[in-house]
Amino acid sequence: MATIKLFESWLQSQAINEFAPHDQIDLKVLSQVQGVDDWVKESDLGADNNLRYEKIKNILIRNGIKFSVGTEEAALIITNFMLLLLKWDANSYKDPSAWIKKSSDIQLMDSPEDPTKILTTGIFTKDAILDPGNDSASSNYEDIALYCNNKTLVSMAGRVWYNHYYNNYGYSDWDRGYGYNLSTGGETGTVTWMASSDKNLTLYGTATTTSAASKQVATTTTWEVPPTGKTIVKKFPGTMFATGQITLADSKALDAAIAELQTLKADGNTIITNIEIESSASGDKPVDGVTGYPPNTPAGTYSFGKPYIVKATDTSANAKLAKGRGDTIKAKLASLGVAITVKAVIQDGLEDAQYAKITVTVNKKNKPAETFTQTDLETILLKPKQTTNLASTKKLSQWRGICNPTK
Repeated sequence: MATIKLFESWLQSQAINEFAPHDQIDLKVLSQVQGVDDWVKESDLGADNNLRYEKIKNILIRNGIKFSVGTEEAALIITNFMLLLLKWDANSYKDPSAWIKKSSDIQLMDSPEDPTKILTTGIFTKDAILDPGNDSASSNYEDIALYCNNKTLVSMAGRVWYNHYYNNYGYSDWDRGYGYNLSTGGETGTVTWMASSDKNLTLYGTATTTSAASKQVATTTTWEVPPTGKTIVKKFPGTMFATGQITLADSKALDAAIAELQTLKADGNTIITNIEIESSASGDKPVDGVTGYPPNTPAGTYSFGKPYIVKATDTSANAKLAKGRGDTIKAKLASLGVAITVKAVIQDGLEDAQYAKITVTVNKKNKPAETFTQTDLETILLKPKQTTNLASTKKLSQWRGICNPTK
């Protein structure tokens, strides 16, 4: 009798796992899989596989395909899964942009009870669908995609885990799909869901962005971004300030730069560690015959590019301009909540020596030793210019990819 009850319990658990996609997702798998034998780290990727990783990462970023882990971590899990497929068929899965493709847009309906949410069957959270029989439930727009994407990513991580340990690439173990197919139907248009069974993986995007090469208006970032590194720089002319004043005459350029920094700060993979403002006044445009340089300084001592660094005790008009304008910019940047230093300088150069230069140091979150590529930073900085937030249109984009090497 005990054996029969145990068997019945097992059957019930299998039914729940197979037919009730509201089951809790074990997100720990996403970190645990990175400890398996032969796990390929980002630093271990060769040239071809690193390009695959970068393409996958950009597909995720540009289409707002979000997970409960960072984009880089998710991209690496998907890359490892793709490499697993390549072991089976070295010719079929070479290009991520051909492997994972957009299949459709899904129009979602407002919840009658809360128009800021979506009408769904069950309540979507990041790791479960609660109250799954309720076709009049309400869910946050982003949580719908987050749950479905987490489920697909966990399935991919689980496949990588299993095959690294058991070295099994057999047909039967691949004969299923990963993730959930969403649709809207019935009289109310509620979101319904069904486990994928067509040997495809399914992901959902919350935004669309434009490739940096495809649209001129979206290719120009406010900041100077190096090919690789951790700092970005922006130089503003002295004309942004009122003549002889420390108040801003035109803040549009500075506001645009700050908006991009806010996007950089909000990105889950970056952290702004510090900001330096270099505020320069012209020493060869004296005020009332006073240059701001130390007394008896020979002409040409502080040529352009070799400035005099203003001391706290300096009180000349030029020193006050350099310090005051730097402090004005510092106050504008305060909303970023980052350590900011002001370096006031005076140098020869007439109008060219009247400027403010902001240098921002950006690190990878939890990976301070690593540097960014130019594409990494530009993709994030340009996001406000490139992104259409589909939450306002109540749409999700659906992305499909092969998850079965026999297909």
